[in-house]
Amino acid sequence: MISEGFSKLRDHLSLVLYPILFDLLAFVVGIAVSGFPGQSKMTFKFSLNVGLPSISHVLDQNVMANGFSISTDGSAVPMLLILLFIIFFIIGAYLQAGFIGLLHEAAKGRETSLDRFMRYAGQYWLTYLGINIIIFLFMIVVGGLLILTLSIAGVMIFLILFLVLRILYIYWEFTVITDEVGLAEAFTRSRAYFRNRTPDTVTVIVAIIGINFLFGLVVNALWNPFVLFLAILGYGYIATGMQLSLMLTLHQILGKGDALRI
Repeated sequence: MISEGFSKLRDHLSLVLYPILFDLLAFVVGIAVSGFPGQSKMTFKFSLNVGLPSISHVLDQNVMANGFSISTDGSAVPMLLILLFIIFFIIGAYLQAGFIGLLHEAAKGRETSLDRFMRYAGQYWLTYLGINIIIFLFMIVVGGLLILTLSIAGVMIFLILFLVLRILYIYWEFTVITDEVGLAEAFTRSRAYFRNRTPDTVTVIVAIIGINFLFGLVVNALWNPFVLFLAILGYGYIATGMQLSLMLTLHQILGKGDALRI
C-alpha cells in the first residue's frame, strides 16, 4: 500500500506543495518573530498526525508559527505569538480541508487541481477547525491535569493515552470527506472503519510513527536553521506519500461494502 501511495503521489506531485509552502511560511514567520533559540538535543518523538503534514509535530523546540508554541526567548511580544498562533490555526484548518479532499481525489485517480482544493477547503474548513479545537483542548486540559497531578508519570500516561486514541480514531479526519458527514458522525464511523482495518492499515500507521521518530531524532539533534529548512522539504514529500497511503487504506476498507462490521 505504501508503494502504491508513492506511485500515486508521483502522478499528483502538486500535493506536496501544500504542506511544504505552509511549513516554510511558518518557519520564516517564526524566525522573524522570535529568532532560532534552543540547542541540539536527543529527542524521541512518537508522533502520529493525520492530514496536512507539518515538521512542527516532531520538533522539541518549536520555532514555527504553526506549532502549539513558539519560543519567547527572543524579542517577541507574547500577545503577538498568541495572535500568530490563532491565525495559523485557522489557516491550517482551511488547508487541512483542501488537502484531505485532494488526497481523496488522488486515491480515486482523479484530478487534484487548485480549483478542487478550494472547493473542499471552502466546504469543510469549519468542520476541521472544530476537530482541531477539540484535539487542542484535549491536549491542554487532559494533558495539563495529568502533568499537574502526576508530574513525569503524567506526561508518559498522556502520551500513551493520546497515541492509543489517535490510532483508534485514525480515520476521523478522512471520514468527514469520504463519507460527507459532520465531525460527530465521522468520529463514530472512523472507529468502525478501524475495526475493519486491514494489515495495510497497521503497516502504514507504524511507518508514519517511524518516519516521524527519525525526522524528530535527526532535526532535534542537528538543531540548525538550514537543517530544519531541508527537513521541511524532505518531510513534506515523504509525509504526503504516507498520508496518501493512509487514505488508500481507508478506500480499501470502504470497498468491503456490505462486509463492513459497523
